[in-house]
Amino acid sequence: MDDHGAVRQRLVGLAATAAGLAALTSAKGMAFLRIVSRTHSTETSPCSTHLRGATPTDALQHAASPRGSDQLSTVLPLAVAAMMGVAARAGQRRGGSTSSRPPTARKYSASRTRIIGDWADGSVSNSNLTLATSELPGGITQYRVVHPEADQRYGEEYDRKVGSTDNVYLIKPEAAPWVLVGTFDKDGQGLFLKELSEESLARIGHLIVQFYDGKQASFVEELIMRRPKGASSPPLLVNCSTPTVIALKKALSPQAIERCRLVPIKNKTELEIEEGRVLRFMLTPTLKLPEALVAFDPLTGTLFSGKFFSSHCAIPQGSGAAGTDGWEEYAIDWYHLFDCYFFTKTAQNAIRKIFMLAEALHGPDVQQLAPLHGPVVREQCWKLMAKYEAWTEAKLRKDARQEKSVLVMYASAYGHTKNLAAQISKGLATSGVRVVDMNLEFTTAKEVAVALESCDGFCMGSPTLGGEMPTQVKEALGVVLGIDPGNRKPCGVFGSFGWSGEAVDELQFRLKDSGFPVVFDPIRVKFRPTQTDVDKCQAAGTRMAQKLSSDLFARRKSKARNVAQVEGNTVSSGATEAFGKMRTSQCVMSSMDAEGKPVLSPVAWLNQASFDPPGLTISIPKLPSAVDQDADKKLESFLEEFLGQKRLDYEAATVMLKELLCSSGDHQVTEEEIARALEALDPDDYGMVTFEEARISAAPGGLLRNQLTKMLKADSAPAEASALLKDFTLNLVPTSGDVLSLAASTVNHKKATAQNGCLVLQESHAFLECCVVQSLDAGDHMLIYAEVVAGKLLNDQEKTEMSSVSEVLKMATNKVPVAMAAAGARGSWGRNQSAFAGASAASVQGRRLPRTALAARGGEETISGIKEWTGLTPGKEYRLQTMSGPVAADTSIIRSLDWDRDRFDIEFELERGTTYNSYVIKGADKTALVDTSHEKFEELYLAALQKDLDISQLDYLIVSHTEPDHSGLVLKLLTLAKEAGNEKLTIVGSKICIMYLEALVHTPFKSQVVGNNDKIDLGGGHMLEFVIAPNLHWPDTMFTFDHGTGLLFTCDAFGMHYCSENVVDTEGMQELLPHYSLYYDCLMKPNARSVLSALKKIATFEIKSVATGHGPMLTENFSKFIEKYRTWSDKATEKLGPSVAVFWVSSFGQSERLAQLFAHGLTSCSVNVEMHDLNAMDIHEVTECLAQNEVIAITAPGQNTKASASLQSIIAGAKPKKHQFIVLDSYGGSAQESIQLLRSRLLDQNIPEILPPMEVQGEGVTTQVMQGFEEAGMFLGRKMTMKTKAEAAKSQDKDLAKALGRLSSSLYVATAQKAGVRHAMVASWVTPASTSPLGVSLTIAKDRAMEPLLRIGDSFTLNILEEGRPSTLQLMKHFLQKFGPGDDRLEGVDCFEGSNGAAVLRGACAYLECRIVSRMDASDHWVGYAVVTGGSVAKPDAVAAVHHRKIGTYY
Repeated sequence: MDDHGAVRQRLVGLAATAAGLAALTSAKGMAFLRIVSRTHSTETSPCSTHLRGATPTDALQHAASPRGSDQLSTVLPLAVAAMMGVAARAGQRRGGSTSSRPPTARKYSASRTRIIGDWADGSVSNSNLTLATSELPGGITQYRVVHPEADQRYGEEYDRKVGSTDNVYLIKPEAAPWVLVGTFDKDGQGLFLKELSEESLARIGHLIVQFYDGKQASFVEELIMRRPKGASSPPLLVNCSTPTVIALKKALSPQAIERCRLVPIKNKTELEIEEGRVLRFMLTPTLKLPEALVAFDPLTGTLFSGKFFSSHCAIPQGSGAAGTDGWEEYAIDWYHLFDCYFFTKTAQNAIRKIFMLAEALHGPDVQQLAPLHGPVVREQCWKLMAKYEAWTEAKLRKDARQEKSVLVMYASAYGHTKNLAAQISKGLATSGVRVVDMNLEFTTAKEVAVALESCDGFCMGSPTLGGEMPTQVKEALGVVLGIDPGNRKPCGVFGSFGWSGEAVDELQFRLKDSGFPVVFDPIRVKFRPTQTDVDKCQAAGTRMAQKLSSDLFARRKSKARNVAQVEGNTVSSGATEAFGKMRTSQCVMSSMDAEGKPVLSPVAWLNQASFDPPGLTISIPKLPSAVDQDADKKLESFLEEFLGQKRLDYEAATVMLKELLCSSGDHQVTEEEIARALEALDPDDYGMVTFEEARISAAPGGLLRNQLTKMLKADSAPAEASALLKDFTLNLVPTSGDVLSLAASTVNHKKATAQNGCLVLQESHAFLECCVVQSLDAGDHMLIYAEVVAGKLLNDQEKTEMSSVSEVLKMATNKVPVAMAAAGARGSWGRNQSAFAGASAASVQGRRLPRTALAARGGEETISGIKEWTGLTPGKEYRLQTMSGPVAADTSIIRSLDWDRDRFDIEFELERGTTYNSYVIKGADKTALVDTSHEKFEELYLAALQKDLDISQLDYLIVSHTEPDHSGLVLKLLTLAKEAGNEKLTIVGSKICIMYLEALVHTPFKSQVVGNNDKIDLGGGHMLEFVIAPNLHWPDTMFTFDHGTGLLFTCDAFGMHYCSENVVDTEGMQELLPHYSLYYDCLMKPNARSVLSALKKIATFEIKSVATGHGPMLTENFSKFIEKYRTWSDKATEKLGPSVAVFWVSSFGQSERLAQLFAHGLTSCSVNVEMHDLNAMDIHEVTECLAQNEVIAITAPGQNTKASASLQSIIAGAKPKKHQFIVLDSYGGSAQESIQLLRSRLLDQNIPEILPPMEVQGEGVTTQVMQGFEEAGMFLGRKMTMKTKAEAAKSQDKDLAKALGRLSSSLYVATAQKAGVRHAMVASWVTPASTSPLGVSLTIAKDRAMEPLLRIGDSFTLNILEEGRPSTLQLMKHFLQKFGPGDDRLEGVDCFEGSNGAAVLRGACAYLECRIVSRMDASDHWVGYAVVTGGSVAKPDAVAAVHHRKIGTYY
């Protein structure tokens, strides 16, 4: 027997599966199979997966026969097909659908399993976790924390969304210390430690840590500290690999380190549990699990395998923790977790080490696998181990054949985001993935589109500038979002920011909302990346590489989807009947063709979609393009030729594929194209292609069809833009009319004319002129959002004719002509492609270099030579130079001249470069430096500084704000001061500035926090006074005024990007004003209120010159420039809407989390929000904040803290006639200020309460609580914007509003359930959207409380209400009443839970279960496209209720 004989013996009876057979194709393998088939011919297999009608032994004998060896490749596809059927049944079981095949009987005693802890007893605060214990052989107790399906854990390994189980195992010898194998993360540690008695804790002597990602440190710490002290309880021995030892030394507290011993494990280390019983260890590191190890207990045959052989699935009470279930129960879950971790050569080596450990045993064999997740595996253990080896071989074989590429695109303001991109690229390259690096600042939209087309995945990075992503990233994102919905590629987002970081969040939201699979957790780095950030980026690259390697599982899922597409709509007949009951308005669309001739077509699937501006959606059928028709013909011929073959080897398939892919006589098919086509037909790489595989791959959405279509498009001429629709007019059909008759008419209305030139028909009772804005792919239809620009009601006595879907489909079957077929082309609405590239470097080559400007001011100038800097653009050089000299008494300037900079903050195009200005003030007693410079000026700047100043004598470094172009050399300056023996250097800044600076330099420094009107005396008349000027344009900004010279140091404020030889504004207003105004518009205008506040603070200063951070000092025209700021800001603030100040408390309870949710609800209603940390505010900032906001929302702070002192200032400063308030719970326990007491203090000041307080009751911060806080924000936002919206509705064109109101639709109650929260609302803006698959569109206002439950991937149910039934009126009355934030809308309603978790109302005549797959922005609403997944009809004869309106300004 060969070296793998011990493994192969356990494969007897398992030939019906694919795993392991690849290793048996050698001559030795065939001989072995013949022996086995004779020896074990009478044995049966516990496996429930067989070939069709064949026993496992039959399959082996067939494979071992002379013909069988040739036909082994026939067995494999059949085995895979059988496995796919098994996986499908497992998926149906978890999805809740019934099956004719009963579930496998579980051989596990429910009496031996108990569930500990649930929401009712309050033992869990953040999710529906339960703890179960099970007794395994050999005195081993398994503890498993069960995460239910509704508990959404982040990460690709949880993508199946079937819950999860985290396991630990307690080995309990009678007369020796107990051994705990495994750890829980923070979610589960409370349940576990609560279950253990003090006696049990004392008996635990060993802890084995097999997996560590940082989340386990809390468990280890708590376990150590809870064990009793004293001689009777020796230190806990923590056994783990060396990487984990190093990590725990950093993570554990000194007290915990003293009470434990960290024991590094080496290969073949043994741990004696008791006499005659040892644990044997083997290190099994992989690329993703460098710390991994396994442990084997020979006495019980238990292999504690860590992440190996794990699966993520919720194993409920009494279920198969003992591992006796059939393979089909967990096969797909085992493979999924394998696919997430074990995909490299190192993983293969680790798996072989496990086999080596097993084969080296003399005595008991492996009887059960005890993994960290999922079930204990007994009867299937050797089958699963063999599967792992075969899966790994298949992956490596495929990876070797096909190189993968990832596009890493980014924009970087200061180089930090670029550094993150480089580290992600390093992680990708290390994993063998080709990286395409793309700086969006110098790339066109076309180049982005080409790169996206050829890559397998992408990572997108953006800085945050002014609270947003720069324009170049926005435009690249537009290209990304234009990708075919069927070709959504894996992605990840990252970015560096200074103080807010919204860009990364926005990127993630937009990509995820558009259906892109986000592979890794968004990477948000404040300022400069730390080593931890670098490691995180490299791990993200590795994770992306792993995602791209998950071909097999993705292909199988793709097959399942394609089979459904080939077979047609797979929803039940009940759902189809319910879909047919939907009723919509009947209209005739009039438009013009390319030659200007009128085109008339009946349309019915339409509804209103927005109020401001008024808009509507229409679902238009797609007609196949010439390319699609050509592809249909070619694939039909291909399948007809294949039909007689049943299956083909690669040689025969290649011949047929060459014929298929030759789209024209001139096209030569390449070997690469043939290889891709073969992979499309045989993704499992078995060397044979069956007819079924070919049929699936040729179906719509199939891989072969996609490849052929792409090749045909490349050879065909582009579509003519003139054929694309833009403007149209809707003619509404009256109840007395007929849609077909109206569509056949060409009689123009005698009294009405459309401005867009389209026909208004004589028989219509209203018309609407529309302009297409955007579209959304909706199966066999295109969902269009159009703005209504004009309209008129022609007959106010008529209502619009309504028809059901069934009636509409009958008309379609009768070949009624359909307009706008050309509109099916994606992107036809004219998205403008804009170039990303900045100004050419040639445009600045002719600038005159500085010569003697400083000398002209009466001082001695110092000017450096020119240094070339390559910057962020390969091949482009920038000229850098410094100029220094005196500007006032004892005051000098160091100007860093960036002559060729063509963009600032990435997106602002510069014509004259920029400067970074730093100032030295030498008082009689002290010396101060105001700001530093950009990091790229390090050599030039420090040389200039050290000529003017002895760094050992520098007393103060005044940091006006921490943006890297002014603080980029702070760390270097601190280092030089330390080297010079300067221990007195103090950094002066605002409170927030010092906080940000700590995150920027990552080194301790001496600091002084200053507030408004604080002073520092440098001596000699140089009294420096500070002015806090937040949000100009960062929250940490402050001004410094020198009373001795009259210089006001303002950093960014009053600056401009203008580089010249002149230190002051000698060019004059006419030359400088365009640059000054552009700077204001880009950076200051969004914070116009803060500008006006700052102007008030400096009004009393006797200013002689403004010492700016960019551009010339303002001296000759400073009063005019300052007045411009005042005028512009007054105008900008006239248009600002309502605003709310939300005060939260850092590092206290759940304050930040709840405040963010509340604020998100407000922003959904277009309310301006300012968020302030009470721990970082001073009295002046409080005063300014109260002046700018009319509502204050306060999260309760801790008692007798710095935050409570700031709170007192808020209460004292609030004014009864100006402010209203709401109090929010922080969930800080007994340490928190009383909410009712806080509320009373504000009411005692006669401050009105705008909403009742939001308190966390009972169960802690659950998903219901979080949803309630977000809904409270929406509730407040709607209240604050109600008047504005009413005025907008009142000002709307009355004729248009009346015509739009004639659009009618069915009445529904939409219900949803997400993460334990259920919700419901009345909905009428619902329309059918597609027939293949069945789909609907649902439009929801952005400020509706149910919106968070109706995003991409969410499921909901449409309950169709019945016309003329009393129960319909009762349901309407119930759901239209006013509910408070977080109220259960379904309480008291007669309903039951459907298969998707949403409520089905018993009072409805029918219902549809739907899942949102995409959505588009429709101004004040979202339009979601959802596929129908189920449904039923309660009353076949019922007619759906209809909602008629008289005006389109309300629902």
